[in-house]
Parts: sequence; C-alpha cells; structure tokens
Amino acid sequence: MQQHLRLYSALVGLSALAIADASFAQVKAEAPKITVGGYLAEVFKVQDRPNNPTQVDRNSTALSADAEIWFNLRSVLDNGLVIGGRVELEASTEADQIDERYLILERSDLGRVELGSTDRATSKMVYGAPIAIPGYGTVDPSGPIAITLAPTGARTAGNYSKFVGDDAEGINLYTAADRYFGSKAGKGLMLGLSYVPDGCEDFSQATGTAAANVTAGSGRSCGGGFGSTVNAGQFSNVYTVGANYVESFGSLDIGLYAGYVRYSIEANTTSGGATIFKQNGLQGYAFGGMLTYNIQGGSAVQVGGLYKNEETGSKNPGTGLGGDQRDVYTAGARYISDGTRTGSYSLGVDYARTKTDQGNAAGVVVAGRDSYTWVSAGATYQLGPGVLGFAGLGRYEYEDAVAPTAAVNNDSKVNFGLLGMRVDF
Repeated sequence: MQQHLRLYSALVGLSALAIADASFAQVKAEAPKITVGGYLAEVFKVQDRPNNPTQVDRNSTALSADAEIWFNLRSVLDNGLVIGGRVELEASTEADQIDERYLILERSDLGRVELGSTDRATSKMVYGAPIAIPGYGTVDPSGPIAITLAPTGARTAGNYSKFVGDDAEGINLYTAADRYFGSKAGKGLMLGLSYVPDGCEDFSQATGTAAANVTAGSGRSCGGGFGSTVNAGQFSNVYTVGANYVESFGSLDIGLYAGYVRYSIEANTTSGGATIFKQNGLQGYAFGGMLTYNIQGGSAVQVGGLYKNEETGSKNPGTGLGGDQRDVYTAGARYISDGTRTGSYSLGVDYARTKTDQGNAAGVVVAGRDSYTWVSAGATYQLGPGVLGFAGLGRYEYEDAVAPTAAVNNDSKVNFGLLGMRVDF
C-alpha cells in the first residue's frame, strides 16, 4: 500500500529516499558496478495569452523535450557499507550539461550520506499535493518543458514547494527510513540535514556579476579552490533541516513533511526591484502531507497539500526597510486506477497560490503583494512498462500589485494545454 504513496510522488520528482535508490539497501559485498538509466520526455504545448509590454512575440504552439541519461555506480564493502554515486547527463546540449553528480555512502540500519551536486535533503523528502500533470504544477514547474513565463517585474518565483540550494555542491545527511517509530521496514520517521557552503554547482556554472567578483587568477567563481564571497545575489551557507513520517493504517497511507532553511546572500544586491541584504540572512519553513486511500483492485485516491513561507529580503539594519516574505499554498487530488501496470490511468487536479511582498526600490518601500495563481487538470495513461502518456489543461495568472497603469501592465493571464509522453529506462 505504501507503494502508491511514494510511487506517484516519484513521477514528479519527489520520490521517497528509500524507493529512489532502493538498490543501495542491499549489503552483500560487491565490486564496483555501473548501471545506466534515464528518461526522455516530449511535449506539445499550446497557449492563449494576450501580449503585454513585458511579454510580446511569443508563439502560441511549441514542441519541447526534456531528457537525461543517468550513470549509477554501486559497490559494497565487507562491512556492509554501500559506496556509490550518480551522474546525470543532460541528453541535449545545455549550459548546465551535467545536471547532478554526487557520491553516496549508506548503511540501511544507520542512514545515508550524499556528497556533491544534488537536491537538498528537504527537497527529496517532500510530501505535498499530488500532481495532475507529470513535470508541471505545484512542485517545480520549470525546465525545458516549462509552460509558465513570468512577466518582467514579477516577484513570485512561481509556485515552488522547494527551497534554495538544489544542485549546488553540498552535503546531505539522512537517518534510516525505518529507524524511528515505524511499524515495519521502510516506514517511520526520517530526519535530514543539508549544508551548502557556496551557491555554486559546476566549473561552467559561474554565478554573480562576472569577472570583478571572481578571485584573481581563478577564472571562474565555481569549481576548484575556495569560492568567492562577493558574488552579488548568490546564496551561501545554506542550512536545511527536514523530516518526514510515513505510515499505514489499514487501507490508508500517510506521508507527512516539515522543512526549514536558513541562508545568506553574498553582497548587498537587488532582486526584482527589492533590495536584499546579507547581514541578517534569510530563512523559510514549510509543512505538508499526502494521504493515499488504497481501493480494492490496486486503485487509489490521493489528496494533499503544502504551505511554504520564506523571506525574500531581510531588513536593512540602517533604514529598517525590507523584511519581505513569500507565501505559497498548494493543494491537489488524484485518482489512480491500477498502479503502474499497463492500461492504468490517472485523473487529477491541482492548485497553487503564491503571494510575495514587492520589497523596496531605491530606498523606497513598494506597497502591495504580487500574486501568482496556478490551476490544472490532467490525465495519464500507462502505455507499457516505463512508457507514460499524459495530457492536461490549465490556467495561470500573474498579478502585479502596481500594474495596471497607463504606461506598464505586468499582469499576465494564460490558458494552456499540452500532450506528452515520457519513457523511463
């Protein structure tokens, strides 16, 4: 029964740790081995969006792809310690050619360590709203197949359920999934802790304002050596703490989640017109959950949601300006007919609402809150093992607290539809 709870989160990138890397739980001594996996997704998209001064000349149709090839390394020592790793290669030419790359050390009875470029523990431990359309909606609607396009000046960052720090070089620590309060293997309370010293990812992913912020002679702000501390707007010293609890009560599975983040911004800078100050650091918290009711015959109904609050700018100690925040609310429901078996289908709806303080510009407080609203309905169909077809309809809206004015209108209201297929191998 717990399979439903975890599996259908995994379709949108929120797989529980024990399922995402289940092969690492074995303890039989093995020499290093490499396996290859990955996925390929193609999506046809249509939209109906009136142009505004900050969003013009956009096609009403598009065909987009997202694909990765995963190289998984696994070895087992005589004492049962699993040592492995993972490299995720983008299967098309992109600026960030290597998506994730990290080392794994694990003992099923103790826990797990991840070292390198990967999502933070809090992002991997999330339980929240079920997703109506795989790859879209209330979790992380970004990337090559994204549907949303924020107008210039929008201060909402979409409807993300995750915190900053994903894919940057860092350390993740987890307790064993069933170490505390679990009724059986794979259930119970899991704790996670992450640390990111500098918001850098790869040698090619230099961030900040460029050469002036790079240590002399290094040629880049990310990669070898010690990173610069003056990359304007880059986060650093990121700490996240997460917890989730998974349990079954008869036909009902529950997954609960809570997370906290604290981080600094390197150098005083501006973001979307709001001044962000490093001195106090920024922080945020989130909590959510998903319930799955397993119906006879392999079908299931899922409902869930999540709330996130995060600071978007700390106060200026000199002026008292700032202290801006973002609030994110998400909810969703989904019906699955027969797991991942061929012929299984799902029907779902989801909703998100984000409101963000406008901050301050040039020392003057900008009143009001920008908002972003997302609603979608979708269906999936399991064409065969590892082959999923999906379709969906939806609408998103950006509302600028300042617009509309006679000169500038940053509002955006878009209806969309999409049809796609994903193959996992």
